[in-house]
Amino acid sequence: MKKFTYLIIGMMFLSFNFSEAQVQLDTIYIRAKKVAPSTFVEVRYYYYPNLQAYFDTKIAMYIYQRNGEWIKSETIDSSYRGYSLKNGQYVMLKGFTEDNPYTQLDEHKQKYPADFSSRPKPKTIASID
Repeated sequence: MKKFTYLIIGMMFLSFNFSEAQVQLDTIYIRAKKVAPSTFVEVRYYYYPNLQAYFDTKIAMYIYQRNGEWIKSETIDSSYRGYSLKNGQYVMLKGFTEDNPYTQLDEHKQKYPADFSSRPKPKTIASID
């Protein structure tokens, strides 16, 4: 009976030791991910060429036209049903910090035309100078 008790205590000791090592490895991995600053780009607006709409990351709202008026909403209008915001094409407008991105809509439409093909597209980062 004594051997059985020692066996259980030994197994518990080894399992606690193993779980601690796992936590330490996860911590190192997370820190390593945070160290890479070259992958981080500060962006306030995303422009969706197919919708001619914007997403403001500062207030977490979509900006789009409804009946000729620009409105802000937490969700995209139901008339855009079927369009996948996650899989659709968008452009990150780096350096544009004004409150009304739609003042540049004509320029954005010209630089980033709508593309309704189903082929995967690379994400674009645009610098506004």
